[in-house]
Amino acid sequence: MQLDSYLEIFTTMYGWAFANIFGEIITGTGLVVIPFMLIVFNAWREAKEQGAETVGVFGVIDRIGTQLIVALFVFSVCFATLPVTSLHSINLSYQPRPTATNPNPAPVTRDSGTGSTFDTAMVDAIDGSMSGAGGSLSNVPAWWFTVMSISAGANTALRAGINSSESEIRAIEELARIATIEDPALLLSVQRFYSECFKPAQSKYINTVKSEISASGQAIIASTNKDYGPNDVGWMGSQLFRTEPGFYADMRAANPVPGFPVNFARDGDYFNPSASAPPPYEGYVNPDWGRPTCKEWWEDAAGVREAMIKQSDRWKNLSDKLALVFTDSDKAKDQLAMLAESLANPAFVDTTRALGVDNSLAQNVGGAVSTIGVFLTQLFSYVTINPLMNGLLMMQAIILMGMYMFLPLITFLSGYNLKVMLYGAVGVFTVKFWAILWSITLWMDAHLVDAMYPEGTFKLTELVRSTGNDYKLTLMAMLMMTMFIGLPALWTVMMGWIGISIGSNLAKLAGESERHANDAGRKSTGR
Repeated sequence: MQLDSYLEIFTTMYGWAFANIFGEIITGTGLVVIPFMLIVFNAWREAKEQGAETVGVFGVIDRIGTQLIVALFVFSVCFATLPVTSLHSINLSYQPRPTATNPNPAPVTRDSGTGSTFDTAMVDAIDGSMSGAGGSLSNVPAWWFTVMSISAGANTALRAGINSSESEIRAIEELARIATIEDPALLLSVQRFYSECFKPAQSKYINTVKSEISASGQAIIASTNKDYGPNDVGWMGSQLFRTEPGFYADMRAANPVPGFPVNFARDGDYFNPSASAPPPYEGYVNPDWGRPTCKEWWEDAAGVREAMIKQSDRWKNLSDKLALVFTDSDKAKDQLAMLAESLANPAFVDTTRALGVDNSLAQNVGGAVSTIGVFLTQLFSYVTINPLMNGLLMMQAIILMGMYMFLPLITFLSGYNLKVMLYGAVGVFTVKFWAILWSITLWMDAHLVDAMYPEGTFKLTELVRSTGNDYKLTLMAMLMMTMFIGLPALWTVMMGWIGISIGSNLAKLAGESERHANDAGRKSTGR
């Protein structure tokens, strides 16, 4: 039986274990016969109130017999347990939804567990130690076992048709939100490039008359340019700074950069210009590394951008995903570099201190305050699919556990009522069907995201940390929240209406049966 979440495997075991404990208390104390006694007494009382001459003894017997048969049927299929329907005799499994970090997840079963500390907390459900003699605490009544099987089968079949509808953009967003920079050397490189190249270039741009910028440069920062635009000069990998003469191509690192060998055609300041010949000469000390231009420092294989992209397997996976969305590999690299810059949160330091790591308190506090402010002002933009989906599936599993736990007890307290049996079936099917509605929501979200960002028109930093001006992101977050919560609520209300309709029809049938019994009683007494 394939369930909707890994937690549901264990909550199903616990739910029916507690249900069987309640059942054993009721049967062990003899309370199980009380509903049958009440059926006989209530039928006699109603006949007495109506007058014996109205109903007759045969009508009373017929009514009692009908109600007892119905109660025995409900008791046998909804309360009494059978070893053949034991949860230990079937394979409870869950197929996790593919994610960007795990595109081919392995199925989770009760025996295999999740491979995490969660298994330790649920060990008594895994090894069966919560079961009584003969594993009786894992037995499920036939009716509820059938309802669970049909619901799980319908969910599996319906999800199979929409399971391969994930959006690459959502997978990219998922990876981007969990991306971190853990290499201190990379953080130092980002900090140095920010201080030694980007800030000087940005200052020069501010002090440059716009008419002095070339036509190609003005086209890059034009407001009509959808790829770059005026905001291009606001980050380290600015296309204008990389291509416009006088900026990165003519600027150099203030100090040697590891990974860039000395190039005496470029690093002429390393030797004495009064020497009669180029190095080596007497007294010359060969430096370990050279001072590349800012363009080389950014774009070369040993440069900052490549180091950002290849810093870990997680970033490599994100790079591969971006390559599926962006046809221009340079733009894909820029997207990753832009994300890495926002995570590094560099601040300007004097170039004489650039070789040291200067994580000042003011910078750290400022970054934290900025992050908190963005979170508070853009709550919707932080709504992600996987945490929300996992949380809802866990909530569903807990609700189902509560329903399983109390189903036999409610059946007993209702006097083995046929309507309660059907109400319970509708309730279990309704809650189980929530997973289908969430899968439909994921399908809708994937198609809407692809439609809103065709051919890689999004910015990776916008998906991770919206500035509050992205109307599409806010709209998508609101729509996703509405569908994740609103569709199950609407479905539950509609199924509640169906349950009430079923109960009304059963009440009408019971009334007609009672009238037939009364008629039979009158005929038997000749009245």
